[in-house]
Amino acid sequence: MDATVLSWCKRLIASRSVTSEGTRAIAAMCASELLAPLGIEARLIPSAHEGPAQVNLLATVKGFDRAAPPIVLNTHLDTVPPGDHASWSECGGDPFAATVRGDRIYGLGAADTKLDFVAKVMALAACGTPRRDVYLVGTFGEEHGLVGAKEIAAAGILPAGALAFVGEPSHLEVITAHKGLMVFELNVSFKPRRFDHPCAATRIVFEGRAAHSSTPALGRNAICSALAALVAHPPRVVVSIAGGDAVNRVPARCEAVIANDPSHSEMIIDESAIDVKGEIPAAPRHYIPPQAIAALAQFAAALQEFADRAGTPEPGYAAPTLTCNPGVIRSADDSVTLEFELRPPSALGLDVVRAGVAKIVARLAQDAPRLEIGLIERRANPGFRSSFEGETVELAMAALARAGLRLESGVKAGCTEAGVYAAARLRPVVVGPGPSTGVIHAPNEYNLLTEVDGAIRFYRELLQL
Repeated sequence: MDATVLSWCKRLIASRSVTSEGTRAIAAMCASELLAPLGIEARLIPSAHEGPAQVNLLATVKGFDRAAPPIVLNTHLDTVPPGDHASWSECGGDPFAATVRGDRIYGLGAADTKLDFVAKVMALAACGTPRRDVYLVGTFGEEHGLVGAKEIAAAGILPAGALAFVGEPSHLEVITAHKGLMVFELNVSFKPRRFDHPCAATRIVFEGRAAHSSTPALGRNAICSALAALVAHPPRVVVSIAGGDAVNRVPARCEAVIANDPSHSEMIIDESAIDVKGEIPAAPRHYIPPQAIAALAQFAAALQEFADRAGTPEPGYAAPTLTCNPGVIRSADDSVTLEFELRPPSALGLDVVRAGVAKIVARLAQDAPRLEIGLIERRANPGFRSSFEGETVELAMAALARAGLRLESGVKAGCTEAGVYAAARLRPVVVGPGPSTGVIHAPNEYNLLTEVDGAIRFYRELLQL
């Protein structure tokens, strides 16, 4: 790999752009230090809803054939939170310190999707004047609801009918369809319960395995393990519970604080639980009623059952049916909140999923009349399916051939900004360097340097077609 390309790969990984922190710093660096020296002027568009730290980057490069449909090159610049830094062993415990080992470059955002942006810029630099008008877009907030792309689409900045190439790791396969994504929040409220006398407590840590929530079978959900274990030992009084850091990642850790009731000295025994020795410094004052924990465990089980039987399997997706992921749980003195998501295949309507979840919640409320059960739909992002005979797919395949890359297409379990752009009457496909399954949203995320080079060739050829 060219030394300049590698340097920019490392710089983008080193630039913090966790979705909750914003993309202004990385977008400003790309505009002033990466694009401006190439003669490409970029503007930063602050979010209309999420404050000045969240910005979209937009640059327009004029082509010589004004009759040809324009191209949109879209990449999101935000990342999920890194999680436990110690788990990033390939980076020496620092997920922002890019590390190269053989053909792999490790670091947060290496595959999802910072290096795709580098490849697109390098292709623009190499091709000279492109045939078509090009809209280069670096979005914010993809990891928490595709909000940057939604703002771009709502503003009408991108021309309808444009051929959109949405960057996501696909091993440079052309992705012609992906699932939708729905995010909900379940709130279980109750009258605050207080201990009659001071009580010591112990923290129990349930360990899982992180994975992208589009492929939950590749992970192990620590929240589900914790709820199942707590229900299996009803004498235990749960003081608090907290797990997960992002709804679109299978939670690798969940902590429960358990009251040390002398009359029930048995400790929870579960292969996923680790007893962290030592009492909680401050004696707990409130606790969660057992029926609330039971209701949450019941809900998680019912949600999985619904996902397993909803809709008709659609071959090609890594999980051919609806998938679910309880991603974040937090307790307060009078409530427990569970954030969860579902990913329906493109043929399964969002309204069908919505109705199925509502039915589970209604049954839960009926079974636990002393609890107040509330459900909030946080977002619903559409899936998409592109015509294989469409111009965008044909152009992508021609560029792959000219770049000497494999002519492969497929579908993707994850949800991307392509669904947003398709709804805005653009014609998208999804493509990008690097592996997705089992790599993104997990420690030691990596990309392949040979595929980043391949992406540069692909985009360069694309810009000339």
